[in-house]
Amino acid sequence: MNILIRNLTRSVTEKELFLLFQPFGEIKSYNIVTDETRGQSKGFGFVEMPERDEASAAIKALNGKLVRGQKIRVKVTSKTSIALPDRPRNEQPERFEGRQPKQDKRPAAKNDTRKTTGRPTGAARGSKRPSTPRPARKKRK
Repeated sequence: MNILIRNLTRSVTEKELFLLFQPFGEIKSYNIVTDETRGQSKGFGFVEMPERDEASAAIKALNGKLVRGQKIRVKVTSKTSIALPDRPRNEQPERFEGRQPKQDKRPAAKNDTRKTTGRPTGAARGSKRPSTPRPARKKRK
């Protein structure tokens, strides 16, 4: 059974994760997910236990337990392994092959490189008010 452990402090090691689950039974695999660029923990990890009863007991006992001052969250997950993409991230998926990106059909002004939005100049984004300031209100007596 695959178990997800969340809300781990960044300083928890895989050895500590192993020692946390070891009293409940056999552990097939365990790991803490780390950021590739910095090598720092992302705050969650996975443990795989072959026996369902042992895994259920571990989940019940460890969910909400304080580990290094933080309550961890432990639950069942369907994760078997993290699948890496076969293609680079910036490449478009196959379903978009043959399609062209949408073109802006509005004519551009000769010397204007800014995009026009149709709002009055100086109006706040999302504002329906004109850019001219309102007159000050009179105070009530």
